[in-house]
Amino acid sequence: MSGPGDYPAIPRLETGIPNLDAIFHGGLPKGSVSVLAGPPGSGKTTLTQQMCFHHASQGGRVLYFNTLSEPTAKTLLYLRPFAFFEPKLLEEHIRFIDLGVILRTKGLELTANLVMDHLKQFKPSMLVIDSYKVFDDLAKSAEELRKFTYELTVRLMAWECTTFLLGEYHPEQFEHPAYSAIDGIITLKQRQQSGEQQRLLQVIKMRGTSHSRDEHPFVVSSDGVDVYAPSVTLRRNRPTGQQSPEADRLKTGVSKLDELLGEGIPLGSSVIVSGVAGSGKTVMGLEFLYRGARDFEEKGIYFSFEETAERLRSTARGLGWDLDRELDRGLVRIVFIPQPDILVDRHLLEMQRHVESFGARRVVVDSMSVFLHKLEDKRIVRDKVFWLASIVQNHQAVGFFANDVPSGSSQHTRFGVEETVMDGLILLSMEQEGLERHRYLEVNKLRNTGHAQGKHSMAIGLGGISVFPRLDELLPEVEAVPLAPDRRRLSSGMPQLDVLLGGGLLDGSVTLVSGSPGTGKSTLGLQFALEVMRTKERALYISLEEGPGQLLQEAESLGLPLREALESGGVEVLFLPREHLHAARFLSVVEDKISKLRPARVVLDSASDIEVLGLVSEELRMLLYGLVIRLRTLGVTSFFTLEARSLFMSDIISERGLSPLADNILMFRYVQEDSGLVPMLTVVKTRGSVHDRASHRIRIGEGGMRLGSAPEAAPPSSKDAKKKRGPSPKQGPGPKRGRRK
Repeated sequence: MSGPGDYPAIPRLETGIPNLDAIFHGGLPKGSVSVLAGPPGSGKTTLTQQMCFHHASQGGRVLYFNTLSEPTAKTLLYLRPFAFFEPKLLEEHIRFIDLGVILRTKGLELTANLVMDHLKQFKPSMLVIDSYKVFDDLAKSAEELRKFTYELTVRLMAWECTTFLLGEYHPEQFEHPAYSAIDGIITLKQRQQSGEQQRLLQVIKMRGTSHSRDEHPFVVSSDGVDVYAPSVTLRRNRPTGQQSPEADRLKTGVSKLDELLGEGIPLGSSVIVSGVAGSGKTVMGLEFLYRGARDFEEKGIYFSFEETAERLRSTARGLGWDLDRELDRGLVRIVFIPQPDILVDRHLLEMQRHVESFGARRVVVDSMSVFLHKLEDKRIVRDKVFWLASIVQNHQAVGFFANDVPSGSSQHTRFGVEETVMDGLILLSMEQEGLERHRYLEVNKLRNTGHAQGKHSMAIGLGGISVFPRLDELLPEVEAVPLAPDRRRLSSGMPQLDVLLGGGLLDGSVTLVSGSPGTGKSTLGLQFALEVMRTKERALYISLEEGPGQLLQEAESLGLPLREALESGGVEVLFLPREHLHAARFLSVVEDKISKLRPARVVLDSASDIEVLGLVSEELRMLLYGLVIRLRTLGVTSFFTLEARSLFMSDIISERGLSPLADNILMFRYVQEDSGLVPMLTVVKTRGSVHDRASHRIRIGEGGMRLGSAPEAAPPSSKDAKKKRGPSPKQGPGPKRGRRK
């Protein structure tokens, strides 16, 4: 006994209509008899004629019967504008025959005989009767129509002739017994859908094949009929193997974003970039493609529904990117589809073709919410988002999908369903803080990846996007390693202070300098930094209040060689205005600069200004702790200034719990004397040294800061310091007018 697999497969016929064969699951069953039903203007005739010419071009023979008394010349007149029309196929491969007069004068039976006569003479492999509805009107009874249809179907089946019967039928008419012998029923309709008039094709019935039963949109153009069936043609491939090696992941190339994304984005992933208007979605998408092309030689394609290619090029130029070069090199492609022209199913398939033909590794859709804006049913939205993600997954690319969120909305996405389908979600936001709006980025979700949590500060400027990770992401988890007392000693920039410190500062140590305004903390910081001119090293001076010009002016007024140090590259000033800085952004910028410059000395003037960034004391301590660990890891000797809150207050270090961070603590304060306010300096702490604990007057003048009175005795552990101590300088005149610190 034979099983089901022993029977030969039913031969299939190519329709020549894009995606229609896929709807039939492999083509139209050969020899089938099908009804094409639909109202006038739905596209029945054009669809059928296009199949006929395609069949004829493959060597087949077609008989096309017209029952509407329309002259063949008129039929051909309306055929000529279509690209599929080929005059050379007429007569030999395609014949148009008018049955209208004969049908009305001779009746059904003689008409059937005439059809068979032509069939025997021409021997076609495809036959069309347009319109078959006329037979319904001329039949004297339902029984006569059923008998006629049955006999015609049986005769055509004997000839293995694939047949199409066209007519303006309604769905309820298909229940008529006359159509029980029909193999297939295909309906065409027009309907207002998603804010526009759409043509839809649906296969109601087709014997011998597992066909799609969905409605599929189609268009009629000069090329003919084009059916869009992403639910059939966009099948998501099953993943093969495990995506664990680094080769299966992709780096974005966006500054610090890759640090937040962990080991990278798995290939085949689709990531939503969601935010309100102006939050940076377009810039992130452009930079994602630009960095991929420039830094990784990876191809990227940008689908835009609002911005033209020229406007996107202009945006890139404004950010300092040479996107034109990558476009010319063929590594980036921009596809612009105007928003009014969007047909979702059609453009889904176009996107697939573009991604496949271009070989894109990176895909940007800007924006997904605009692409789907005409859809109202969230179930349909979810399906379309799935197909978008499938395009990316099937080609093992990584997709960034911009998503517009209304201002003030609590939703992460426009429709509220996209994030459950996509693999990742990056949220961009803007918040009003004081008089300014600040940008933030949050990696809300990324499948199969250990990513950073929380909101992170972000900025857009020349060069593109800069992400500044949160403090808890930046701060190291290692403990500070104590300095060995036998490390080499460095000069503080003031020889007399070196004596008080027991011979200078330990290499790699951290010095906190606290004091009242105007006592000279910044001046001592400059002297500390300028010491590299003698040692032939480099120093970084970080200022949160005074710009390079103001520092240079003050240095020259004291005779300090800051200009020479700047010109030679020995000292670099990093000015970070505290009014426009976030704590995480500050630490990130400083770390980048230190990693690039590799200085031997770093001055932070003033650490107190970081409190303006909205930090509480514990957060300030943790930020400085993280910076200290980083500096010590790099072997950098650092010098931090802190400003007291009043003229007579100096112990701000203990108050804020910063003492454990420091190897050395210097305290500046004012003392009220008969002559006025006198600035004093006290070495409060030096790790690894026995130091002078007395308070000493200081003066600031030509050459910088000097002690106004020398210590009475040298520290017991420093014999060399006794030899180096000179005569006591004269007492200083008090704080210099106009000095900030």
